Amino acid sequence: MGRTFRCNHCGKIVVSNPRIKSGQRYCSLPGCQKARKNAWRRDKNQNDEGYREKRCASNKRWRKRHSAHAYQQRYREAHPEYVLANREKQHKRNEKRKVFKASTKIVKTDALTSQRLIRAGLYELLPCRQDKSGKIVKTDALMVQLSVLQSNTAHLLQQVT
Repeated sequence: MGRTFRCNHCGKIVVSNPRIKSGQRYCSLPGCQKARKNAWRRDKNQNDEGYREKRCASNKRWRKRHSAHAYQQRYREAHPEYVLANREKQHKRNEKRKVFKASTKIVKTDALTSQRLIRAGLYELLPCRQDKSGKIVKTDALMVQLSVLQSNTAHLLQQVT
């Protein structure tokens, strides 16, 4: 029986390959070999600038020849079962959105109307937080909670002025 080593990927103790003279760190399992190659690529990419530039240029050329739209179109043509399953899932997502839209209120707080919505009075302004129901609020508007402290404010307004 030959020398043994512990695989860096799977952790098993295995007999080393006699054709590899020194430094074997990965066993022959496909997953471990894949991990070895990935580690080599990662190290090479990090430490070899020429390799990194060459690989980047190669990737750019490949992306230029193979557009994402064409790839997706070929994939859908080759996998009709995926298309059907995705349509069903999208239909379910759309149904969820309809339920969500019906349950939430879209609040636009800076809209002007001709009606007077607030009666004259003294009000306390407190910041409001978004609740757990997920109300959609226009973000550039200041949200405040108005609580009537006193309905007759004529005497207070005279004191202020």
